[in-house]
Amino acid sequence: MSSQSVLLIGASGYIGPHITKAFIAQKSKFARIAILADPSKVSKFTQEAEAGVEIVVGSFLESTLFKNFTTVICMLGNNALTLQPAIIEAAASAGVTHFYPSEFGGDLSQELCLKNPYFRDKLVTRQALEKTAEKYKGFGYTYIICGAFAEYLTGFTFGFIREESKFEFYGDVEKQMQFTGVADIAKYTVASVLTLPAPGTVCPPGRTLKIPTASHTWVEISDIMSRVTGRECKIIQHTTSDAYELVAKYAEEGDRAKSAEYALKAFIGDARAEGVPKPWDTDQFPEIKPQSLEVCLQRAFNSEI
Repeated sequence: MSSQSVLLIGASGYIGPHITKAFIAQKSKFARIAILADPSKVSKFTQEAEAGVEIVVGSFLESTLFKNFTTVICMLGNNALTLQPAIIEAAASAGVTHFYPSEFGGDLSQELCLKNPYFRDKLVTRQALEKTAEKYKGFGYTYIICGAFAEYLTGFTFGFIREESKFEFYGDVEKQMQFTGVADIAKYTVASVLTLPAPGTVCPPGRTLKIPTASHTWVEISDIMSRVTGRECKIIQHTTSDAYELVAKYAEEGDRAKSAEYALKAFIGDARAEGVPKPWDTDQFPEIKPQSLEVCLQRAFNSEI
């Protein structure tokens, strides 16, 4: 059994249920698995509680709730990312020794990310983790870099308009995009926790794991989408300059959400940016057999995710 006692935050979000399910499947390998839940959301976790997951009730910022846990997995959505620095401080001050922030995306170490408003809150979180590791001896963190959620291709995030079977894309359609299915992201996350050293072991504080399982051009993605849906999927191509103009327009209008949306679209299509540069780390976990992008999309359209 691992010495890790794991506390999950954001377990009712998009990726949260998948990661929780993956932990339950490996429950015997951990000392404890628990979900930190707001009082208003406790009823959402009945099945998890029946499966033996502890439900800790209270605020994400209440440090006493983090006591006796070694590892925190944060899975908050974009709208709640501003809470992460305070959550990190609450966790570290209570004795948590390892923290997984809500990254689950592209490699933010690239220069273009540092200037892109879409990644602002995640970059602030990274700074908070570095400062916390300096403040609390033995505190560490892991970034899970998976590329895009494969299942997100079925929605507006990546410009897919289902009714018209087309992508509105800003950039070079021959550019590669990296993906991982949410079920596989969950498996890699759990497997990575099992590789953590025992609390108190001296090791480098920061760890980055790149675990994308597929890389395709947008022409290939369109072909895959055509096969999955049975309808020809077209690409309506715009320039990245068009996207950057919309970023500036919405920022000037004070619409931060819309500005960030087009900042992501611009990054995805920008030839200067690469979602997850190689080398990748999937070979560290040979026991995981990832699903293809096509299989992930089929499952998404069948509403089985």
